[in-house]
Amino acid sequence: MYFRLSQIEQLRAFKLRDKQMILRLALSHLDAKTKVVLRIAKLLLLTPFFASLVVFEGWLLLPVLLVAGLIYPLLTTPLEIQFGKPKLAQAIAEFNASNKP
Repeated sequence: MYFRLSQIEQLRAFKLRDKQMILRLALSHLDAKTKVVLRIAKLLLLTPFFASLVVFEGWLLLPVLLVAGLIYPLLTTPLEIQFGKPKLAQAIAEFNASNKP
């Protein structure tokens, strides 16, 4: 399982923003059923994490929410990469076609 886009061999030649755009393109090519499964998987992953935030009250919640916002992409990106990987070649071809002068 890949945890970062830089670990994917097909994307090594691209800049970070380009890698993110290619992943978005790959995810947009998923069929509706797979998109629903991805969203449910993300929800199942994040629910226990955000449910644990209930114990914090008042101003103590602010720094905890800030940390939670920073951790969110660390938890969801590997799932998105895993689901988008089968469509990666198609997304790279589309990205290259749209960026040719």
